[in-house]
Amino acid sequence: MSTQWSHYATIIRLVPIRPSPQTERVVEVCDLLAHDTGAGLSLAEISRRLGVHKASCYSMLTALVGAGWLLRDPVRKTYQLGPGLVRLGSAAASQFPALDLARPAMAELSAATGAHCIAFTIGPDHVTVVDQVRHPQAAGHPMPVGTELPRRPPYGVTLAAWMNDAEREGWLDGVPGVVRDRYRRVLDMTRRRGYAVGLHVLADVRLLELASLIRATDARHGRLGSLAGALTDEIMLSEDWFPATVSPRRRYNVSHVDSAVLGPGGRPVLVISLVPVATQLTGAEVVRIGTALAERTAAISGVLSGGSRAAVPS
Repeated sequence: MSTQWSHYATIIRLVPIRPSPQTERVVEVCDLLAHDTGAGLSLAEISRRLGVHKASCYSMLTALVGAGWLLRDPVRKTYQLGPGLVRLGSAAASQFPALDLARPAMAELSAATGAHCIAFTIGPDHVTVVDQVRHPQAAGHPMPVGTELPRRPPYGVTLAAWMNDAEREGWLDGVPGVVRDRYRRVLDMTRRRGYAVGLHVLADVRLLELASLIRATDARHGRLGSLAGALTDEIMLSEDWFPATVSPRRRYNVSHVDSAVLGPGGRPVLVISLVPVATQLTGAEVVRIGTALAERTAAISGVLSGGSRAAVPS
């Protein structure tokens, strides 16, 4: 697992949210069975893996079988995903046509570039992981489905690149004035080449990102929010956080490479991110990965809009 992205997964556990244990267990059961490659799992296996008492686990499984979300094999006495989830999945997929088109490209990109491939849907304030293709050379998943990341600076460069002038300046209001012109150059280059490159730039960058995400998702802790704001500003002051250009022979500590899928009118409807298994890459390798990604997202954008990437009106 990419070190930086694994810390994003940790963030979800650290942000103070009031969980619903029963709901979490349902999600855990479905996720567990989704990754089972055999003929299902028994009650005892599910109970043991989730750390849930057999009686509670049995009650939950029975309810899920009744809803059609799970099937129980009466001979093996094992459970596996049921047809009810197929219906839900089809309904969800129909709401994300870009994702349906992107899935084959994500598998190709992961195989061709040696990277995890993650798809994000776009909300008003956050982007949300909705799908991923894990590269076989790395253990675990780069980021859980459902993970949310804020769109505020320094995040959201890929989206800000496709904003109109007024929206872009509004996004840039969150960038310290001393580096605002540099961010404008980064946004221009991202739009021109079709992808953005994010780097690991500080030894403690993961701590800074953690603080930024806590600030974005939980504004109730004033002292923590103030500290997170200061740390986020320090990130934004880093000269190489999002490079506008890359030199072919220089080596870069790459965190991720992002590109937007555009819908009708040239608005981003999906972000596809590649997270290299090997973070140390030459500039030439970064360009190769970014170009391959941008070509795929441009092709998907063309299908969605009936033509090439459309310009966003100012």
